[in-house]
Amino acid sequence: MTAREDAIAPKHDLSFGQSGATWDDEVIRSLYDGIVEAGVDMAIFLPDSMLDGVEQMLLARGEIETYQCVREDEGVAIASGAYMVGRRPAVFMEGLGVGMSATILVRCVLQRTPMLMIASHSSTLGERYDYHAPARLVTEPVLRALNIPYQVAQHAGEVKTLVVEGHHTVRGQKTPLAILLPPHVMRAPKGSP
Repeated sequence: MTAREDAIAPKHDLSFGQSGATWDDEVIRSLYDGIVEAGVDMAIFLPDSMLDGVEQMLLARGEIETYQCVREDEGVAIASGAYMVGRRPAVFMEGLGVGMSATILVRCVLQRTPMLMIASHSSTLGERYDYHAPARLVTEPVLRALNIPYQVAQHAGEVKTLVVEGHHTVRGQKTPLAILLPPHVMRAPKGSP
């Protein structure tokens, strides 16, 4: 088994992920380690090519109860209900999912429902496809409009800290919070297998 295969383990049979995207294994491990260190005990995701590595790791390792949803707003609603029964959820989605979830996110803001959202993001740097423009135009404006705090990662080395500190903010301020991960942070360095 290569280091990459060992880090991710076998693909889960029920996942629609497995995109073949070339993400940076160290960033995926750092993201996963941050989730564990933060005390997240439930993960909900809609498959996304940039987050596929961590989604597969969550499923393969089985340390954190993990569910796949069919729409981002469904994932946010599940996480909201999970918080109400004492869980510490995190939701994984592509950036456009923030816009798809605006209505339930408003409810979370008004009810002061803590929620850590981790979204792939394509605001400016590294976005290679014009058909991703809706995500670029929606993600940050929706978060600003709903007064939801967010942080865009700029370097791979800060991912774990953003997750851990973001979760402290979520719990302490009783608010949704988004960590946005652009392609240049998630992508494997040139020359990687």
